[in-house]
Amino acid sequence: MILKITNQARDYAWGSRTLIPDYFGVEATGRPMAEIWFGTHGGSPAVLADDVQTTLVSKLDGRQLPFLLKILAAGEPLSIQAHPNSDQAAEGFARENAAGIPLAASSRNYRDDRHKPEMIVALTEFEALSGFKTDKQIIDLLESMLEPTETSAGFKQIVAGWLQIFEQPDGLRNLFIDIMRRSGNLDGVNAEVTELANLSAQFELAARLNLLYPGDPGVIIALLMNHIFLEPGEAIFLPAGNIHAYLGGLGVEIMAGSDNVLRGGLTPKHIDIDELERVLLFEPNLPPLVEQRELITGLREFVTPIDDFILYRAELNGQVVLADLNIPGDSIVLCTAGEIALSNSIEERVVLRRGEAAFIGDDAKKFTLAGSGTAFIATSALA
Repeated sequence: MILKITNQARDYAWGSRTLIPDYFGVEATGRPMAEIWFGTHGGSPAVLADDVQTTLVSKLDGRQLPFLLKILAAGEPLSIQAHPNSDQAAEGFARENAAGIPLAASSRNYRDDRHKPEMIVALTEFEALSGFKTDKQIIDLLESMLEPTETSAGFKQIVAGWLQIFEQPDGLRNLFIDIMRRSGNLDGVNAEVTELANLSAQFELAARLNLLYPGDPGVIIALLMNHIFLEPGEAIFLPAGNIHAYLGGLGVEIMAGSDNVLRGGLTPKHIDIDELERVLLFEPNLPPLVEQRELITGLREFVTPIDDFILYRAELNGQVVLADLNIPGDSIVLCTAGEIALSNSIEERVVLRRGEAAFIGDDAKKFTLAGSGTAFIATSALA
């Protein structure tokens, strides 16, 4: 079964108004176009392109895909956040159910009992924060905040206290919690850090974030994190417990089908500091770029350590046709450049142009991609 699917862009406030229209050649809505979801997730299920009243999940008789594929366009920073592992998700979901917290409540941390690993592949230059810096980098950062004579005595006292906290056992965890618990009392600190951007480029990000979220603890937390720039085609994988935030750019994102997010700043939404502390991994972690393994000419796999999703990238031209691919399980194909013809072994065929997608059921064991362009193929090793 091949079904051409589509969806409307989600208009989250952080979404870009131009990235999706400019890249995919679609009409702008005049509102932020943050994400387009291709999957069965109830938050925004994909629909059939020739019958938008029919969802993909209804065609699958209610069966849920274990992954969600998205186009993501960040015009402004997303929240600093982390996701639980499977055990944490199951325990947290059961605990909040027992406490009688409604699933739709804004104070809810766990909306299901699953983990949420994810990966972003850049389509344009993509800016992100991911993982904590090394101990030396954080000490150097704090010491550099103490050096300028222009800052106030009160500011220096707070930063000196942070440096003392960090140099004690479990310093990163305790520094993080101290900053987070100052929420609502950081206006002056953030303002002085913003002024430091006039003296050193390492504070430019903090100045930019403080314009959007003045006084937010995430402005300081961001300085403790690795600042990453992806070139088109590069990807990072974000496992459970990894602190991260997307700052800007267009990408293809794939994740396990979960809604569990613990936020840690740069957001007006609910933040549960205690639960976030339980989920976070407080260790230096500069995530390497995801390895891309060439399977055959024109087909690469993004290598990740989980089974919830598998992502491939196909590059086609007149000389490269991917014939009789045997990718088990239900799959979604998303065309991001050019024009791709997709057919299967039971003689079904659709043509995908930029920004268009199709679902491939596992009833036809093999399918073929032809044409000239780029496509991402998402599937899962889970039954």
